[in-house]
Amino acid sequence: MEKKYVVIDLETTGHSIKAGDEMIEIGVAVVEQGHVTERLSAFVRPKNPIPPFISQLTGISDLDVRDADTFDVIAPRVLSMLDGGVFVAHNVQFDLTFLNEALEEEGYLPYTGPVIDTVELARILLPTAESHSLSHLTESLQLTHQEAHRAGSDAEATAELLLELLSRLRELPLDTLKQLRRLAPKLFSAMEEEIDFAIQAVGIETDDRFDSFRKIALKKRLDPELMPHRSELQPFGPFVDHLNQEIFPKLFRGYEQRTGQLEMMRHVYQSLDQEVPLLVEAGTGTGKSLGYLVPATHYAIEHETPIIVSTHTIQLQEQLFARDLPLLRQLFDAPVDITLLKGRNNYIDLRKFEFFLNETEEPYNFTLAKATLLVWLTETTTGDLEEVSLPGGAAQGNIAIKQLIQSDSQSQLGRFDPWFSRDFFQHAVRRAKDATIIVTNHALLFSDIQYEAGVLPKGCPLILDEAHQIEEVASHHFGLVFDGHSFDRIFRQLGFSADKKLLTRLVSLSDQFDLTEMVEAHSEVIDETMTELIEEADNLLMIIQAYGLDLSSRKERREGRVTVRFKRLDHSMRAVQESAKRVELVLRRLRQAIRAIHKLFHDQREHMSYRERSVVADLKSVIGQIEDVENAIFETMLAPHDETVSWIETTAKNRKLTRIYTQPIDISERLYRDVFSKRTSILTSATLTVSNKFQFIEKRLGLSELETRRFIVPSPFGYAEKVRLMVPTDLPLLQDVPPAKYAETIAEAIIEIAEVTEGRMLVLFTSNDMLRQTHDATKQALPARFTLLSQGITQGSRQRLMKQFKQLDACILFGTASFWEGIDVPGDDLSCLVIVRLPFAPPDQPIVQARSEQIEQQGKSSFFEYSLPQAIIRFKQGFGRLIRTTNDRGVVFVFDRRIETTRYGKRFVSSLPNVPVLSKPLQELTAELELFLNDTD
Repeated sequence: MEKKYVVIDLETTGHSIKAGDEMIEIGVAVVEQGHVTERLSAFVRPKNPIPPFISQLTGISDLDVRDADTFDVIAPRVLSMLDGGVFVAHNVQFDLTFLNEALEEEGYLPYTGPVIDTVELARILLPTAESHSLSHLTESLQLTHQEAHRAGSDAEATAELLLELLSRLRELPLDTLKQLRRLAPKLFSAMEEEIDFAIQAVGIETDDRFDSFRKIALKKRLDPELMPHRSELQPFGPFVDHLNQEIFPKLFRGYEQRTGQLEMMRHVYQSLDQEVPLLVEAGTGTGKSLGYLVPATHYAIEHETPIIVSTHTIQLQEQLFARDLPLLRQLFDAPVDITLLKGRNNYIDLRKFEFFLNETEEPYNFTLAKATLLVWLTETTTGDLEEVSLPGGAAQGNIAIKQLIQSDSQSQLGRFDPWFSRDFFQHAVRRAKDATIIVTNHALLFSDIQYEAGVLPKGCPLILDEAHQIEEVASHHFGLVFDGHSFDRIFRQLGFSADKKLLTRLVSLSDQFDLTEMVEAHSEVIDETMTELIEEADNLLMIIQAYGLDLSSRKERREGRVTVRFKRLDHSMRAVQESAKRVELVLRRLRQAIRAIHKLFHDQREHMSYRERSVVADLKSVIGQIEDVENAIFETMLAPHDETVSWIETTAKNRKLTRIYTQPIDISERLYRDVFSKRTSILTSATLTVSNKFQFIEKRLGLSELETRRFIVPSPFGYAEKVRLMVPTDLPLLQDVPPAKYAETIAEAIIEIAEVTEGRMLVLFTSNDMLRQTHDATKQALPARFTLLSQGITQGSRQRLMKQFKQLDACILFGTASFWEGIDVPGDDLSCLVIVRLPFAPPDQPIVQARSEQIEQQGKSSFFEYSLPQAIIRFKQGFGRLIRTTNDRGVVFVFDRRIETTRYGKRFVSSLPNVPVLSKPLQELTAELELFLNDTD
């Protein structure tokens, strides 16, 4: 296709000329016939000095632009290159707007021709990309991009990206291209001609790579190839010896026998074989995953029963599935079928997607999501919505989009659904029934137990990885949450009879079955009830918010987020409960009216088309949502539970962010009854013991009543040689000085240590507020060569911050909460870990407070029975971030002197591997630090 694309990138001092910002560099790359035919890269002389942060970002200084042409000199050539072309940029709205403002300032007409935004195009054609930034895309696609944030290089890279995206467009199946062509006029990019050209190139020939059904193309699902069965599986003892002596040396270069891992394999197999629960603490570097996967797979094949492996998060689940499980197929001659299973609402419902796709009136984000999902369906084999990057955050509609297309149990059509044989969730469940290993996560596991969903096979053995997280995850899933968004979901899906949403479609449908009069009567009741519900729901949220703010401290209100525990029998809760009862009554009336309409249509189901049944099925889903909200209101605000704890989380700024939580205080009996007494369970983690004893975890998880086996696998890393634990004796305790002074003091200490380590520091906090204060204090005094990244302050997710930390030199990373575990920074990128305070859970945290009270009522010390062991396990998790491989070495600083000055502090140290501890003034410790890091012998 003969077409001229003019790719433009600007480097500027801000976002708008009208706001006083200026252009400092322009890059242009003209693409014709699939090649760059003309280039322009030029500095532009601004009227004002370049701000320092812009110079730091782009590398462009005032000296670079001092002798450059002003834009009025460059503009004629830019316009000549643009003549007859399509304006292309990465985030085109910025570059086009800024360029047009510059042209108008010089007396030229603005560009008004067709444009293509490569960000939008990449969102559609690269639906699983982690990021759509230019630097990430060029790196992942292996395109040339020599200097990020330099206009000439960015324009060339964007040109290469454009060609790659157009090539991918031409690889799509015909049905997908036709659907994209229908959506194209609503996109920002002028892609109609490109799609038409791709349709002509593809032609009408069938593509065997895809399964086209109802005008939607899916990636063709291939049955997994299974190896032929061996006539006999070796007994496990000889099998492990064979792996150690012959197989592992071939698979792993420089293989060294891991005695601990081999012992763990034998203990796990023995427990499975004898149906006895097992607790295994496997230190960092022991090869924990293979330590349980090998015996589990052998047992599953031998006994022809699946084994469930559950991890803490979906990310860990996917990591296990992608990295460790494929290796199993190389270790066993017998077939090993491994299935990844997540909760139902993680999967796309193709029936819902078809209806979503055919909706004609929607915001831009919905159009972009449709295009993205169409392309993703030609790539995915799982239908897992976690794979695809949907446009926008929660505020822009991402959550709303996902809710419209995710699978749920209430709106299924079963045999009436033409998509049933292609349903991703049903396929995953069928695979699980015949699998050797089922990989899932704690959330699905406990939801399946809570709701008796029957998704996971009953009675088969269970391996719980990251088992130190079980109490918190199970408590959450055995509890309930009420929030304001629950109402929004109902309003959004059901709508009023004039909203062109579900209720409107039902009224229209009633004409075909002679139900108009009855349906309209019920719909009037629904309209009236919805209007009442909007008012009552808003009033309930307002009362809850006011109650929470009234009970909170002035400090909490100033910080923004308020957490307040309450008891349902308190007299002060009366206003909340009266409002909750009114909402409950309105919801009941709404549900009864909707159920009446559903019954009318349900009685006609045998005479309905697929499309008509789908509308009625969606109505059933709304009934389920209303029942869920009714249950959440009753359980969180009205039910007189003694064995649960309830609390409000709210903010003064937005009552829609108000939530009420209810959780069981003690889940040990429930875990024993519903999990550990019903199936053989292996629980493992790097942090299960306190001073080498499992007593704490056994009590909290209900394992004390069982004859549980215990095994500790020590880490193979030589901590005594590779690590030093340093405790500065001249730093104050937080309770002895004002928080601002404490933050200043530890900021000075962090900078002093960083001067020795050249950054490469991870600093772990237990408080977001302290992190912010320390960030501000550190930023003011930090030398320019260092980069400071701070969770919640520096923009980006945990994954993005970690990636930046690894890439940047002399970098310091501040983190709380999630940074204490689950991050992996091997090698020289991390040489120093700072633990600011011992990680005791805040005593006023509602669930902590309730558990402590319960223990005290039993005549025991909540500090020694609960708070201390919990903090030690958390401390061990944080400590484990430093040494990740055999060659790692480094220093852990603990700024909390209680680890040395209190009796209980010694238990933190005794729970760690054998590591030298140095307690001295900071200046002496930094000298020791320098000697240690420079000692390479």
